[in-house]
Amino acid sequence: MLSEVLPDLVEEMVYLLKQQGADPLEPKLRALRIESVCDCGDDNCASFATALEVKVADYLELQSMEGQLIIDLNAASEICFIEVLGRPDIKYLLEEYYDAAGGNS
Repeated sequence: MLSEVLPDLVEEMVYLLKQQGADPLEPKLRALRIESVCDCGDDNCASFATALEVKVADYLELQSMEGQLIIDLNAASEICFIEVLGRPDIKYLLEEYYDAAGGNS
């Protein structure tokens, strides 16, 4: 679960969603699982998929104080991918989790 791996990120995103009036996404965000981590190779990227199939139809850019946080939504308005850029703290936590889990979520 995303909330187990990155609890501080989830709380930050919930706060930012409320600030932008996107409260209906909160329960969806809290229930997400990390399906896979982006393998683009960019050192600034800590993005991850939250659905087995990522087909982005819309997005919501959160006004974070550090880096960029973008929630990608599919045609059914379900969260399918979370773009996390310029956040070495998140990248470190994802790497630690996946190294400890042997690459599996």
